[in-house]
Amino acid sequence: MASITTPPASGALVHLHKGQPVTDSLAIAREFGRSHKHVLRSLDSLIADGTINRPNFEPVKYTDEKGEQRRMIELTERGALIAMPFIGGKKSRAGQVRLVDEFMAMRDELANAPADWQEARKKVSAGYSMMTDALQEVRAEDGKRTMPYHYANEAKLINWVLFGRFEGVDRNDITQADLALMAKVEARNAIWIARGRTYDERKAALPAYFASLRAKRIGKTHQKVLATSVEMGGAA
Repeated sequence: MASITTPPASGALVHLHKGQPVTDSLAIAREFGRSHKHVLRSLDSLIADGTINRPNFEPVKYTDEKGEQRRMIELTERGALIAMPFIGGKKSRAGQVRLVDEFMAMRDELANAPADWQEARKKVSAGYSMMTDALQEVRAEDGKRTMPYHYANEAKLINWVLFGRFEGVDRNDITQADLALMAKVEARNAIWIARGRTYDERKAALPAYFASLRAKRIGKTHQKVLATSVEMGGAA
């Protein structure tokens, strides 16, 4: 039975699912310049003939902009690498490069995450406090009472930006690298709240900010890979 998920809104090609890096058919369609139904057709064919098998894919459902549930397929790194040559599209080469880069960056994060998880977790808690304090103060200045659901909506907004899910997330299960990103997104959201940006304005702008953080992280991964290649070449 297909599980229900929400497609990432940040433009990220790769995200964590149960601690494992995965991508999905919607993200691939966007990056490769193909329609989602064509990508699904290609993946269905690869799955049907056994080219991609379990546990390298998972059928899931997402809710589209009209509120209707649609079919989507999640792929592990191995499943995505197998599928890439068969997807095609106007931007297939660029899409393949970015997909590989994203998986490499995610693996690098998981392998080289900050040593002190507890410290990263504390920063997220501090960022959340900044965000809720700013929200309460701004609403109080406008003569409005801040209810528990207002705080919950801000937390869900951050989860949506990072993980594509507008719902509660157990922050104790988040990787150290993602905690570091979450703290930065929370801090930026707190600043924008204090500056009077509306919820809708922040919802529209935060994904781009998060994407810029991810781009910097991927750039650092490239530098590490290049440095390692140079060292290996020199050793040879």
